[in-house]
Amino acid sequence: MADPIDIEQLLNRRSDLSTFVVHLTKGGAGGTPSSKENLEAILTSGIIQARTPMGWTGVGKARLSATALASMKVVCFSETPLEHVYSLFQDIRGRSTKLSSYGVAFTRETARSRGVNPVWYVDMTPGRTWELSSALDVLRKQAAAAPDGFASHPASKILPFVEAMGTWPGGRKEFSWEREWRHLGDFKFAWDDVALVLCPETEIDEFEALGSYNAVDPSWSLEKMIATIVRKRALLEELAATAARRRARAGRVLTL
Repeated sequence: MADPIDIEQLLNRRSDLSTFVVHLTKGGAGGTPSSKENLEAILTSGIIQARTPMGWTGVGKARLSATALASMKVVCFSETPLEHVYSLFQDIRGRSTKLSSYGVAFTRETARSRGVNPVWYVDMTPGRTWELSSALDVLRKQAAAAPDGFASHPASKILPFVEAMGTWPGGRKEFSWEREWRHLGDFKFAWDDVALVLCPETEIDEFEALGSYNAVDPSWSLEKMIATIVRKRALLEELAATAARRRARAGRVLTL
């Protein structure tokens, strides 16, 4: 009987799992910065700003106050494998959020170390009794009534990571396929935390000039992404070796 294998060996062969989480930018509506400009700002500042409240916010009369919602602003990521990231910025019928092909990828390990967590999708399809959604409604109501404000209640740290899903007559909300992860509040990072920059092929050199980044086009196949990074690494190693040889020669000349 074969010896047991490590879980890492098993997971490394799962093509449906990703080593990375990806944040794609959007913009350009109503005179706001473009998706490209937003990515440039992210890379130069080292901050992805949390701009939109998300999670178990409530609807209608049950919707949280503006003050409470301000404490639920998050940064969104997707655990979609790199070769399928292109699906996130397609023009999908009925989808209000329009993402772009500009973005940044971090390893899941790096993201987790900074408080990024998977979203919990809770079904709310009518016609059934949903104990989970009812319990979450109670938590939201309790947090909203907290004497020191919504943000002081422990539920305020949980509810931004919960998202409703379901299908209703005339509408649906089914985004579990995005495999979303979130960070509560602004996400700060160092340049060497970045695993990959995502942008159109024609702008790769431009984005790589912003720092020591590897950039790929998210519309490429995984094979092309890997081949491009390997070629760049080989070139960098050759340049480093050439520089070392020149320094060695210069040192010999000085000793003569």
